[in-house]
Amino acid sequence: MRLTTLFGTRPETIKLAPLIKEGIEQGHEVKVIFTGQHREMALPLLNFFGIKPDHDLNVMRPNQDLSSLTSLMLKLLDENPELKNTDALMVQGDTTSAYVGAYWAFLNKIPVIHLEAGLRTYNIHSPFPEEANRQLISRIAKVHLAPTTNALQSLHSEGITKNTHVIGNTGIDALRIACEKVSDRNLPIDIIDFIDDRKVVLITGHRRENFGEGMKQISIALKTLSLSLPNVCFIYPLHMNPNVREVMKKELRGLPNLLLTDPFPYLPFIALMKKASVILTDSGGIQEEAPSLRVPVVVMRDRTERPEGVASGYSILVGTDPQKICAAVMHALEKGCEGRGENPFGDGRSSQKAWNILAGMKEQ
Repeated sequence: MRLTTLFGTRPETIKLAPLIKEGIEQGHEVKVIFTGQHREMALPLLNFFGIKPDHDLNVMRPNQDLSSLTSLMLKLLDENPELKNTDALMVQGDTTSAYVGAYWAFLNKIPVIHLEAGLRTYNIHSPFPEEANRQLISRIAKVHLAPTTNALQSLHSEGITKNTHVIGNTGIDALRIACEKVSDRNLPIDIIDFIDDRKVVLITGHRRENFGEGMKQISIALKTLSLSLPNVCFIYPLHMNPNVREVMKKELRGLPNLLLTDPFPYLPFIALMKKASVILTDSGGIQEEAPSLRVPVVVMRDRTERPEGVASGYSILVGTDPQKICAAVMHALEKGCEGRGENPFGDGRSSQKAWNILAGMKEQ
């Protein structure tokens, strides 16, 4: 099969890399279009997995909004007619790269395969613009690879029943590969010294719907926790987006047990997740990965399209209310992981399942 993958962010890279590697190992022709949406964070991941992009669109510009990003990406794709020479285009998840790639393929009558299909909050403003992106991709895609039965049922409830399959989440495949290689030696010495045998609260936050007031509320919660728990260390790798970095650097400076850092490479971040007593996040990928590491997750969002983590006790949904955030972190530090059963998002073999489906369809 000739498959083209299109992606540009760190989470997409993590989830597509094991599938790309599996396809190549099985003898398929797999091409990579890298949009560059998260260039600094995604390229080291491609190096880790041994993947070299066939095309680099380099779409990002200073002070770029979503509409200009969308129009530029479409233009750059159209300027490369050789990209149309493929059996199908695969996109992952719900990013602007994923939606624009799917829409471009649709305009050029290229079948679209949607990896991580069917996630829903049914509020197109939360998360924004991701919820709208994934619903739109579902209307375009020919093949829908859902991570869970809940996601599959969402597709079916919308009348999307053809070529829908549950395969688990390929992000767990990537985690399995990483855990075979990771250890404390992957952590920088300054991080090891900062932790110094203390409990760790790991923090990530980057969702667009939390920009502004939401980030300020999160900063209030983090400051309260830091001052209340002087013997716990808080580590916050800051997203590169200035809407995150500038607020948090301003609001959280000077707290001796709270460390603001640049984003970690993949292996050090996995090593840090393994050391964490609790993770405080608005990320989707962390909600999926943490159950495999048996680390409780406090989700700083009002809704999640990953309810399986909440239902199984691995995650708690608190929004950005400082009191709720603080109470949930305190509870998690005291009680530890209360999750039940295996990771509900996958068993680490999703890429194999995906290629069994795709290869079978090609043969028909």
